[in-house]
Amino acid sequence: MLITGIKSRPVYDRLQPMTGGLRHLVAGQGSGGAAMLRLIGDMTPGQRQASTLLYSTESFSGHNHLAELRQAQVGDLQVFDSNQALIDGLRRLLESAHMGTRLYLSGSESFIGTTMQAANAVDLNRDEVLREHSGTLVRRVWCAHCDTYTENVTHRVFTCPGCKLDLVVRDHYSRRLAAFQGIKADGEVPGEMPAAEELDT
Repeated sequence: MLITGIKSRPVYDRLQPMTGGLRHLVAGQGSGGAAMLRLIGDMTPGQRQASTLLYSTESFSGHNHLAELRQAQVGDLQVFDSNQALIDGLRRLLESAHMGTRLYLSGSESFIGTTMQAANAVDLNRDEVLREHSGTLVRRVWCAHCDTYTENVTHRVFTCPGCKLDLVVRDHYSRRLAAFQGIKADGEVPGEMPAAEELDT
């Protein structure tokens, strides 16, 4: 069973307009669109016009808020068909960002972790970023044996696509890797495997 209260697990925010922002970058995927829409509704008209929305239609929960986001009165809406394409687009925007940029992220834990890497690369301060978790808590897992990353892991034990080892997903979350660690499932007693239970939140 998962240990609750894991200190390394990220603590998330509730998206709300940040003061002092001259430009607002709002990035989300799948079910994160609901938080994006709520945020836009809470913004002043000036904040909305200074906002760029980036939305990925790749969804782990099956939710898609693109139709509603197209109706939002914002400065710009950029749509991507994958989370990786959105992250690449966000990186380009952040590379040319100036003082006063505020970043809002909403989506799965995996999505937020990888978009935060883009924010960290340009040294955005923690008080310039808000992150709201939406949808499922699928995990991004890093294999300690072959350095492979696997997205959308939902079970405690899974087979690494890189080295083909059966891995058990540990509860420690690494902000540097934006992933949970996977280690050989029968590393202590060969052939003795933990239960392949579904991961809890």
